[in-house]
Amino acid sequence: MKNIINIINFVRACEPRVEDDSFLFDTTKEELELCKEYNFPSTLLLQYDALIDKRYIELIADYKDNTEIGLWFEVVEPLCIAAGIPWRGRYPWDWHNDVGFLIGYTPKERELLIDEAFSEFKKIFGFFPASCGSWHIDAYSLRYMYEKYGITASCNCKEQYGTDGYTIWGGIYSGAYYPSKNNMLCPAATKENQINVPVFRMLGADPIYQYDMNIGEKDKLQQVTSLEPVYGNSGCNKNWVSWYLNENFNSKGISLSYTQTGQENSMNWEAISKGLPMQFEIIKKMWDEGRIEILTLSDSGKWFSDNFDLTPPQAQMFDSDINANRYKTLWYNCKNYRLNVLYENGKIKIRDLYIFNELFKEDYLTDSVKTHNCSYYTLPVIDGFRFSNEHIRAGLYFRRHGHELDFAAPWRTFENGNSANVYLGDELKITADENSIFIRCDKANWYLEAINSPDASLPYLNAEGKELSMAFALTGKESFSYKLTLDKGYFRNSDNGFMIFPENGTIKIIF
Repeated sequence: MKNIINIINFVRACEPRVEDDSFLFDTTKEELELCKEYNFPSTLLLQYDALIDKRYIELIADYKDNTEIGLWFEVVEPLCIAAGIPWRGRYPWDWHNDVGFLIGYTPKERELLIDEAFSEFKKIFGFFPASCGSWHIDAYSLRYMYEKYGITASCNCKEQYGTDGYTIWGGIYSGAYYPSKNNMLCPAATKENQINVPVFRMLGADPIYQYDMNIGEKDKLQQVTSLEPVYGNSGCNKNWVSWYLNENFNSKGISLSYTQTGQENSMNWEAISKGLPMQFEIIKKMWDEGRIEILTLSDSGKWFSDNFDLTPPQAQMFDSDINANRYKTLWYNCKNYRLNVLYENGKIKIRDLYIFNELFKEDYLTDSVKTHNCSYYTLPVIDGFRFSNEHIRAGLYFRRHGHELDFAAPWRTFENGNSANVYLGDELKITADENSIFIRCDKANWYLEAINSPDASLPYLNAEGKELSMAFALTGKESFSYKLTLDKGYFRNSDNGFMIFPENGTIKIIF
């Protein structure tokens, strides 16, 4: 088990949303200076326009002793020109997906863009980058980077729904994973279908509140509660940062406990200068106490690859809440599924359950995106965000005679090998491991019921006996069939979802 913090700052040389973008260089210098002051290893990821700007290369030379240099892969006008591809953007850097990311281009064009960026990097530094990150890198491109240039680590955006036009929903909630060759968000279950480069989830998402941000507000982009130092309610709030880091690294993780801090220079040092130094003070204390390790992105990737052949189980067990201790939560992630259990004042539900199937293809594997927005998914069973509305909080609820159960016993979590466990005294026990979710309840006549918004687009086809049959379709694509299987208990259809009834007080879901 390792507790890892990555400090990743990424660099753009163009900001078209303001008249004067000279602050970009100054912000990068301040971030490098801060890392040097604390003697923290850090990773600086350069977008192509910064890579070919001599000012940044000269600046980096002064900080090379504790700074790893890699690539930040958003597509910009000078990269397209150098690769011989017409630029279709509104500005030299355009954040829309159909021009600003690799998915906006054909597979052959993606290769040309990658070749140009990696070749220019080697021309300048004398070696190929070991790390390459972006808000999202499609499976085709990531595989190409690994197989041709041997990158050892990548990073992508946290889970979010629609923020900045990027929906990335249903993946490993925190930590790292080996993606499927078919879907950059989905962990592979086998070596055969695996891209052998670990991808780390960025930004340190709040495991309680980020998931529900703007729930039911269909026309409003999801807001952010994360470790990013520009956010006053979280990454720039000392109480939140202390709470998040202490809970995230509370010795209950499995295989790996991870988070990332740092910020893109587009945010301006003025907006970062309060939050990031404050975070560094807290991180330094934890570092001095031996509670965490600060590694570069590529060193994190090397450690991960040296220790795991497939995506290992990982867990976040947050036993307190920054807001008056109202909530507690467990996130469990492995190569087969992800699970979220949420507790609130004596009530408990499964808020999220997504199945990982390495054969499920992302939209952009070989097709280029035609819209400004993009969406990456895995396979939903329970979705407490997408299946909710302003009145109904979707989830798999513990019920009896049509009413939600209350539990008087205290919440307790612990890891046991590769399993994560939630106990409410002896009243309820939930154990998640790689191959199953085991639930034992001592209350009479209890069952689980999926509660969903009546206008949600649900995947359920039939719930009967030991199987729940489902189908999920991406936009304009053929639907993908999948199922959830029980070893203990049985399914029944319900008006707006399904129900699971126990056998001898026990339900066991198997994967």
